[in-house]
Formats: sequence, structure tokens, C-alpha cells
Amino acid sequence: MRIDGSAAGVAAPRAIVLELLIVATFAAAFLVLFRARPGYVDVLLAIVAVAFILAGVRRSRRLWETHRLDVPGEPTLGRAAAASAAFTLVALVVLLAAGFVIGQGDGDAVERFSNPRILGAFVLYLPWALLQQFVFQFYLLGRLLVLLPVWAAVAITALAFSLVHFPRAPVMAVTLVAGVAWALIYRRYRVLLPLAVSHALLGSALHYWVFGRDLLGNWLGAR
Repeated sequence: MRIDGSAAGVAAPRAIVLELLIVATFAAAFLVLFRARPGYVDVLLAIVAVAFILAGVRRSRRLWETHRLDVPGEPTLGRAAAASAAFTLVALVVLLAAGFVIGQGDGDAVERFSNPRILGAFVLYLPWALLQQFVFQFYLLGRLLVLLPVWAAVAITALAFSLVHFPRAPVMAVTLVAGVAWALIYRRYRVLLPLAVSHALLGSALHYWVFGRDLLGNWLGAR
């Protein structure tokens, strides 16, 4: 559902387009210039992005009010959690199968699935996942829905989420699919926490099960 920005008391579509083009230009330049970068750089960039978004949070809320689907009094948290859980369960099965096949070939399947640090990785991953979902769902998707049909807004949100993981092609592929699911769930229920839990679970499983990477160990410098 597209709106006339002036009638809704929010920024006109042209202003939103200009804003998004500026953000996209800076993000693309950063990704190209800093292809190999430590994780804390991404965190700092995300914090800057959140500060920018918070500066215009009232506008973002007004934009979402123009195309909300939830009904007042509807238990959106529970339904969002159920939808996120259903998607996460299917995705975990796929990652489990992929990790088993890769682990069998490398001879380290047991290590991939038995590392207890995955629980610690999930705990530390959760706030990072929440921050990312806030940027892409609350900010980006909300603006794209003003400008584009739903399918296009969801697709571009997912694509943008995928591209910030450049140049890690396997992660980009996974986040593209997950990004579509999360955008659809957020559009319907406008609740971020279940998406962040799903994101943290799948991100941890992807690194431990599929990549065989000790995510927590890398973050903490442990061996």
C-alpha cells in the first residue's frame, strides 16, 4: 500500500528515495573499500546506523502506521513467535542436513554438532541480531513499503540484508532466503524479538554446523 507522504504527515516519497539512495551509496562504498574487516567494524557501523535511525524514529513509526496489518488487541507477539519458530525449525533441519553431509566428508561431523560453545555464541549473537533486524525491518522495510509493492519491498529488504554480508557468498545466499521470511513476518506482526531469536539461532547453527567454525571462540579469542 503506497501513500502520499504529505497527506500522511510524513516525508514525501521523493525525500525517502533520496534518503535511501544516500544510505545505499555510503553502505556500498564501505563494503567495497573494506571487504576484509574485523567483526567489531561491522558492529560499530551498525551502531552508527541505529543512531541515525533513532534520530528519525517518529517518522518511521508514522510510516508503519500507514500500512499496518495487525488488529488492535491481537496477540501479535505469540503469533510472530509461532511464525518465526516454524520458519526457524525448517531452516535448522536444512542446516543440520548440510552440516552432516559436509562433516561426513571432512570427518568432523561429531565436532560440528557437539561443540557446547554454540549456546554461548547464541547468547552473544542475540543483541547483534536484534540490532540488524531493527535496521532492516523497522527502518528499511518500512520505507520501501511506502514506495513499492509489497513483493518488491520484501525482495529489496532481503537483498540488502544479503549484500551486507558481501563477499561471503554462502552467507549471502542463506541470508537472502531468511531475509524474505523475516521481512514477511515483520510486515504482518511488527515484532522484532522473535526475528532476532531466529536470526541468532540460525546464524549460530550456520557457523558451527555448516562451516565448522567456533564462532564464540573467534569472538573471545579462545582456543
